[in-house]
Amino acid sequence: MELEQYAEYDAFIFDMDGTLIDSMGQHQKAWVYALNKFNIPFTAQQMLAMSGKPTEQTVEILAEQANIQDLDVALISETKEQRYHQLVNQEVQVTPLIKVFEHYLGEKLMAVGTGASQQQAEMLLNKLGVAEQLQAIVGADLVARHKPAPDTFLKCAELMQVEPQRCLVFEDADAGIAAAKAAGMAYVDVRELWPANYFVEPL
Repeated sequence: MELEQYAEYDAFIFDMDGTLIDSMGQHQKAWVYALNKFNIPFTAQQMLAMSGKPTEQTVEILAEQANIQDLDVALISETKEQRYHQLVNQEVQVTPLIKVFEHYLGEKLMAVGTGASQQQAEMLLNKLGVAEQLQAIVGADLVARHKPAPDTFLKCAELMQVEPQRCLVFEDADAGIAAAKAAGMAYVDVRELWPANYFVEPL
């Protein structure tokens, strides 16, 4: 990872899960637990394609694709999130991208823009000890439209008081990369930096 290649930008925006935090294994286990419990069919390909989307939106899409009606989306989502919290609270690890964070700390403005809830994002980033070093944290409940819409990243730029074109986004999902493009921001696809580990094998 050549750190100096990122020096031209004024601000960095990190996705959280799978980008700054290595929590995708816990997410996968939580999804498998919740979807099996409520008998909702899914494939690894479906789940990988929806990486980065809010939990309830993912449940709604899976139900629609399976032609399942009258689901309690909120209950299924809560089941998944509770299971995820149980798993992730046991251990939180960073990804190799922490090297970028640490290298430019104090030199660049930094934010996290995530599909996770604001509460969940703040909890995990505090647990890692990086929350106070960020200029902004934007969770899914702070914006009207989620990734692939640009709202999350544009909100980060607004809170950091920096122009979108001066921001560099780090992402691990197609929806997030589409959001960065829509926001007029440069991006790094971190899947090119280390192997993916989220629903990469057929189930």
